[in-house]
Amino acid sequence: MKKLILCGLLIVTVLPFKSMAQISVKAQAGLSYIEHFSMGGRINFSEKRSLSLLYGSNFFFQPANFSSVLLQYDQILTKQKIIGITPVIGLKGGYAIYSNKYYQWKLLNFIPFIGTRYSVSKKLDLVTELGLTGSFELAVKRISYGEIGNYKTILPEFKAGIMYTLFQK
Repeated sequence: MKKLILCGLLIVTVLPFKSMAQISVKAQAGLSYIEHFSMGGRINFSEKRSLSLLYGSNFFFQPANFSSVLLQYDQILTKQKIIGITPVIGLKGGYAIYSNKYYQWKLLNFIPFIGTRYSVSKKLDLVTELGLTGSFELAVKRISYGEIGNYKTILPEFKAGIMYTLFQK
């Protein structure tokens, strides 16, 4: 099911757009509310559009209790920079596992966001993203008794991260 969802998101996102000769590959890492610590790769198809695959966890500690795999598409709004800061809009979606003392949830997340990108050098960018996460429960497992609860379907998302250019054509 996870592979089918990710493949579908990839096809729907990538096929409508022509890729340009300016392809670049970037590694990225960040901290966020939903993903916690995330790492991933990004492919820029043009100066304005990019696609990322991200894995989030609690610094790889007990990933069976908390982890996420997200596919992210983002687009630069304009070529105009304000004090070197470029505005960005985008959408992330994917699968997540979240656990607390009482429950373990398996979720499908969709996160529309706005953000900024600031180039520190030719190879290094600083990134921020702010959005709302819509979560859909796929499965719930009760771990222990003592509390009755549901996973919140709408949560805030804030992310700060870095991107490093590995390859640029």
